[in-house]
Amino acid sequence: MRSSLSAVTLTLAGGVAVGILGPILESVSGHASHAASVTLVAGWVYALVAFVSGVLADSKKKAAIMGFVSLVVTVFAYYVTKAIQGDFRTPDFSHPSSGALVFAWGDFLSMLALWCVFALLLGPICALAGQCARTGPYRLPSQLLVPVVAIIETSMRLSTEADTQEALVGTTWSVTRGLAIAVILVLVCVAAAGTWRRRSTRVSR
Repeated sequence: MRSSLSAVTLTLAGGVAVGILGPILESVSGHASHAASVTLVAGWVYALVAFVSGVLADSKKKAAIMGFVSLVVTVFAYYVTKAIQGDFRTPDFSHPSSGALVFAWGDFLSMLALWCVFALLLGPICALAGQCARTGPYRLPSQLLVPVVAIIETSMRLSTEADTQEALVGTTWSVTRGLAIAVILVLVCVAAAGTWRRRSTRVSR
């Protein structure tokens, strides 16, 4: 029971940290903070949050639930932080001459609703992959999910958005893609070595 509560606490704390730090670091000057912000707001990091929640869960049912919950918490933390920073402000059209700004609740709630739907659809999938990555016949394919998502996302961004972004953003995406490829190679080599070791043990017997 205590371990389950610790897993839930760790998952939620991680989601809150990712959601808050992404926009906060964006407003901090410096190359390192900007690169960290670009990374933390990436889709593959959100997939990683749900994936880790599945790794920490002690059953597939709990993994699916925590995958959804962890992403909802992350999304709320992100958009609440953006709202505090001054996003979702719009002119007060009821008094246009005053130049006052009001909070755009419609935009804020619609973005929350949209990403909560994505959390409902993708959170359980990523979390179940995390659960299967612990052991079993689907361990390796499940372990490859997040780095594959990272490669796909960064490749798409590099091909469609790199020209409109500053050099640091493109470099961050390129480094992320390179690291994801390296992770895949390591995971495949480790799995192959484990398979070879088990076969050698059976043959020696």
